[in-house]
Amino acid sequence: MDMAERLRLAREAAGYKSAAEAARAFGWNEVTYRAHENGLRGLKREAVDKYARALHVSPVWLWSGEGAPDKRNTVLVLGYVGAGAEVFTIDDHSKGDGLEEVELDFPVPYGSIALVVRGDSQYPIFEDGDLIGYHERSEDPTFLVGRMCIVRLLDGRTFLKRLRKGADPGLFTLTSANAPDIEDVPVEWAARYTFHIPSYAWRKAR
Repeated sequence: MDMAERLRLAREAAGYKSAAEAARAFGWNEVTYRAHENGLRGLKREAVDKYARALHVSPVWLWSGEGAPDKRNTVLVLGYVGAGAEVFTIDDHSKGDGLEEVELDFPVPYGSIALVVRGDSQYPIFEDGDLIGYHERSEDPTFLVGRMCIVRLLDGRTFLKRLRKGADPGLFTLTSANAPDIEDVPVEWAARYTFHIPSYAWRKAR
């Protein structure tokens, strides 16, 4: 299996049905990405790292085929996400900052980070203290309408909400299981959650 084939497999495993869909979701040049996936254009290391982060696979596996495509059992807890409560996340994870590093009982995608739920607006699906994982590469909110997402507003507040279209283009409504909607707000970024661990089940890495 060559690098182009591994790229295609990674894209399909990430849930994107076509090269065009993945390119639109991540803001890539569609012609360039399609050429990379079809093997018509060589891949530089910078592009491999970019695709690996976005598609949740190991860059070493994508580059060389060595090791597992997706295997990591620790995740950095970056801050808090509001499920009713208004909270602000920690932004400086690129420097290694965060609340703590947590050991998991299962592998998670490369580039995964996590937030702790604060509030009860999504009860009984999510409870206060639960751990929610997502990928560090956010997506265009338009492609996440109807999904439960980590959503950051322009004022820095970060919520765990279901994303709906707003009344006007560029605006979104954030809905909860048992709290009033946050209507017609601009969204800075959104990311689909990738794993959920109840508060009693996660532990700090040793």
